[in-house]
Amino acid sequence: MTLQRRAENWDSEFGRFVKSYGVLLLATRLHVDPSAVYHWIAGSSSPHPSNAFAIQRLAKRRHIALSLDKIYERFQSAR
Repeated sequence: MTLQRRAENWDSEFGRFVKSYGVLLLATRLHVDPSAVYHWIAGSSSPHPSNAFAIQRLAKRRHIALSLDKIYERFQSAR
C-alpha cells in the first residue's frame, strides 16, 4: 500500500473519527486489539457488525453521523 493510499484511508470519515477518538480508546471500548482497528482503516479487514453498530453509537455521542457505508467503504474499495 502506498503512503498516499494510507493517507486517504485516514482522511475518510471513518478514519477521521478513529483519529479523533483515538485508536487505543476505541479498541478498548470495543474489546478488540488496536491492530484490528488499524486493519479496518487499511481495509484489510472489516469490523464485525456488532462493532460497526457500536462505532456508530460512539460517534453519535460525539454528534457525528457515521453510516455503515462509511465504516465499511475502505474494506469495499480495498478488494
